[in-house]
Amino acid sequence: MPDRLTLYTIISAFWVAFLGILGTNIVVDKLVMPTASSHSEGGEQVFAYPIEVQQEAAAGGGDTGPAQRPDIRPLILAANVEDGKAVFRKCASCHTVEAGGKNGTGPNLHDIVGGEIGDHNGFKTSDSLKAIGGVWTVDKLDDYLENPKRLAPKGTMSFAGLKKPKERADVIKLLLENSPSAPPVEAPAAQ
Repeated sequence: MPDRLTLYTIISAFWVAFLGILGTNIVVDKLVMPTASSHSEGGEQVFAYPIEVQQEAAAGGGDTGPAQRPDIRPLILAANVEDGKAVFRKCASCHTVEAGGKNGTGPNLHDIVGGEIGDHNGFKTSDSLKAIGGVWTVDKLDDYLENPKRLAPKGTMSFAGLKKPKERADVIKLLLENSPSAPPVEAPAAQ
């Protein structure tokens, strides 16, 4: 058993370290995270290192609504099914694409392109997805595959999306190959 002096030294060292860490934390909070009341702009809290984001003005000036999506059709026309199968592996844990394939956590996607948005191949979809309305065009598929929660915010698809346009085009090409009733993809008109 340690003597009293050693015991008091250990306890004192613990409290000095504890108070040192606590004091450092308080000082850092005051320096790095200023309070909204003392450092604010227009009611918003300002942090130590603000990041400026430059906003691009719409052509013709002013806000004209949501940004126009780039046309996916040239990428789809250049895509190939084999690349689509490789990218579709990200989807295969929930979906199948072949004719007569089983529904999983998500529906079988055979003949999805050109089909009504909603229940598909016996799979009941969410009301959020049904609210999109219309049919699955290549443009709607492109938008949905990029970020499913943008079109169906309360949808049940938990996948974050395919951010690369080429990957989306390859998957859409695969879906087109497995959608016998899909309308053909036409090249965009030259501008």
